[in-house]
This record gives sequence, C-alpha cells and structure tokens, in this order.
Amino acid sequence: MKILHITTHLNKGGITSYLFSLAIELKKRGHILIISSSGGEVKESFLKNGVEHLDIPICTKSDISPKLLFSYFILSRFLLKNRVDIIHAHTRVTQILAFFLSQRFRIPLVTTCHGFFRPRWHRKIFPCWGDRVIAISSQVKEHLMKDFKAKEEDIRLIHNGVDLDKFKDYTREEINDLRREIGLTKDSFIVGSAGRFSTVKGLEYFIKAAPAVLKNNENVVFLLIGYGKEESRLRQIAKDLKVENKIVFFKPIRETYEYLGVMDVFVMPSTQEGLGLSLLEAQAQKIPVVASRVGGIPDIIEDGTTGILVEPKDESALSSAILKLMRDRDFYSKLRDNAYDKITKEFTLGQMVVKTEKLYEGLLCHLE
Repeated sequence: MKILHITTHLNKGGITSYLFSLAIELKKRGHILIISSSGGEVKESFLKNGVEHLDIPICTKSDISPKLLFSYFILSRFLLKNRVDIIHAHTRVTQILAFFLSQRFRIPLVTTCHGFFRPRWHRKIFPCWGDRVIAISSQVKEHLMKDFKAKEEDIRLIHNGVDLDKFKDYTREEINDLRREIGLTKDSFIVGSAGRFSTVKGLEYFIKAAPAVLKNNENVVFLLIGYGKEESRLRQIAKDLKVENKIVFFKPIRETYEYLGVMDVFVMPSTQEGLGLSLLEAQAQKIPVVASRVGGIPDIIEDGTTGILVEPKDESALSSAILKLMRDRDFYSKLRDNAYDKITKEFTLGQMVVKTEKLYEGLLCHLE
C-alpha cells in the first residue's frame, strides 16, 4: 500500500512520536509512506529512515486559515501525479484538508483522534472524520460518540503502542552516568515527569506536591524533562514554594525515553490526556507510575495494581502516592512488575501497527 500521512508539524511531541513509530514499522512491512507537514525538528529522522516528506504550509490551528487552501493545491498536484491508496490525517486542521482531498480523489480516509476536542458547532456540522477514525483510548471513543455523534461502527479503538526493544535494563554505572549528565547526584531518589510543558499536563501540581514529600525525605529530587511555554511559570511556582533547589528542569539532547532510567517514580499529573505515551514508556522502562484519573489514563492504569491513580489538580494526593511508593518497597515492586506485564500484552508497537494495517486493508477491500 501507498499511504499518505498528513499532520500539522513534525516537532517533538506525542503525535509525532506516534507517527514516526507507525511509519517506520509500516515501511518495514513493505508499504510506501509519504508524510506531508510543515516540517519540524524530527523531519530529518523520517528522511534518514527512508520516509518521503512533502512540505505544505499547514502550521496553523485555525480551521479556516488560508494555509489549508494553499496546502490543498500542493497536495492536489501531488495526487494528480501519484497514486495513493490511503490518506491518514492526525490533527483537526489536517482532517479538514484530508477530507476534501479524499472526496476529490476518491481515496479512503482514516483519521486518528489523539485526544479531546471542544465540541464547537462547526466541528459538529463538519466533522471530517473520514471513512474510519482511530480512537487511541476508550475514553476518546466515548468522546467521539457523545460529543460528535460519530457512529460506533466507524470508530476503531487502537491503543498507542511502545517498542519494547528500545528499552533496556540499565546498569548502576549507566544510571549514574545519565544522572551526571542531567546534573543529579547518584544517591538521590528521583521523582520525574516528561513531556511538553503545557497547562494540560498539570505540572504545577507536580511541583506543588514537592514540599510535603521533602518534609518527609530531603533526599528527593523532582525532575522535569522537556520544554515548553509553561517553563517560566513553573519555575516561579517552585521559587514561591521555596523548593527551586529541589526541582530540576532538563531539556533532553537525545530521545526523552532514554533518560527515564534515572527515575525512581514517574508522575503524570495531567488535567487532560488522550492516552499518555510517556506513561507507557515509563512502564516499559519498569518504573512505577502515579497519574491523574483523566482521559485515557485509566485504560493503562488499574489503581493499586499497575500504578496509582489520583484525582486531577490534587497535589496532596500526588504527594501521598509518591510517599507510599518510597516507603513500601513490596508495593513498589508489585506495581512495576504488573505494569510491565500489561504493557507486553496490550500496548506493544507491533499490536498497534498490525491493527492499523488491517484497518487500511479492510477499507481497500470494502470488508470493514
């Protein structure tokens, strides 16, 4: 199959990570992949892995931006000269673009809903979900049916998956080397989080949980791996709470998952989350996790069995969960091991790719 994926940009983030993993694995399975976007810092990685890229000026969040029209003309010229079997769109703006391309060229359209949309009137009147829409969690599927009246038979629940082969059992020496690179001492207990610094990630509650934890154990360091527009505000919160010396901000120079091995506990305090790829990666790295009971996170975590769920925006619950993991090593080991077992059974990259491939094949054969 020849598959055209359309996304807004290829900067680091959950959608780009999803698309990169999917594209590389589909290419290994003999398919031809073309990515069309406005480019970004990860574009070169796609090219190095033999995935073609077509530049379009689509870096916008507006559904009515003239950039959609310019992008439509560029992709139309491409499709007039090149046969494509499937179009697959990954953001709201590119869903609209892909919908009109699909209609004009009569190419089956798949979209992936990576999170939650505000149910604005124009999204309800012009949903543009395509022939099939992939929901990355059961909560996203419910959102599509409840808020946008999407038909259940047109939705496929396909969880994000992680490539277990890229994770490793770090030696103590390797962990110490990574800690030195970040600026951490080798003996500290590291409570970490990773991802973009945006309001929906709830990182202010991660920082607000620090004083209660540090009151019980001064040897704890809170590590935030990533970057984003919220960083200055988060630093100010840490300063106001007088814990700035215990909060480490680190911009990764390699892939974020490569630094997970330095953590003793991983925290995802999101206020909104489609599924939580970094949560899956932490569990694949055999790190016990604490996360908010929002969005698709309960698809991953069974409270008290594969992790700890807390209510969003509750720093007291976060600190209590962290302290429980610090004090109860048997519970710590149970969550870590159970989570890894669940990942290997339900959230592997191979499973995600096979299900997506079957969806494509079904559309082409009119069997879906």
